[in-house]
Amino acid sequence: MAKSIVSVFGYSENILSGNNSWDAVVSDRFDGAVGLARFLKKHDIDVDMYISGGSVSKGGVVEADAMQNFLYRKYDNLDKIIGEVLLDKESKNTQENIDHISAYARSSGADSIFGVSSRDHVGRIITQQAYLSDMPNLTMGVFPSKGSYSVNGSNGITPMILEPPFFGQDNPKELQGMYSKLFKLTPYQKVEVGQEIVKRVETKV
Repeated sequence: MAKSIVSVFGYSENILSGNNSWDAVVSDRFDGAVGLARFLKKHDIDVDMYISGGSVSKGGVVEADAMQNFLYRKYDNLDKIIGEVLLDKESKNTQENIDHISAYARSSGADSIFGVSSRDHVGRIITQQAYLSDMPNLTMGVFPSKGSYSVNGSNGITPMILEPPFFGQDNPKELQGMYSKLFKLTPYQKVEVGQEIVKRVETKV
């Protein structure tokens, strides 16, 4: 059976001026992640959730712990759709988040990783994922939640899907054209887009 990791990128409780509240941002990211996990599980794809974040709040709470606590307060019956909830309490930035989730993917035998974060964060995730050229058999996707962490919104940032066979190509427009349907939609919102994702995950089995 195929296995996916839904990776939720952490959000620090040490909120900077000009950003939305911690609860609003974390709730928005988990809404996207849980919706995606439900979709994948419905198509018989096993799902683990990976929550990253090692920053420590002024109250001494680690980011990943705070987010996990929020997750279990907000959602019931997670065990029906998620196998394991794993915490990365060491990562201090996006690059470390991705390095650690990728290492876990290798050890767990996962076929795919789908990162979920705010719309104005996905650009950084995409950039860092592009350096993972040593993972040729792993399907990688980035999906934005509906909201942004900045009060000014996403500034027009558009998500995209990347796969290792296309890393390093000199023609990004070719890659962009392959996934044009996926740019503005999340997989659990449109059945036809979701079917494409399921197909790509299953072909890795």
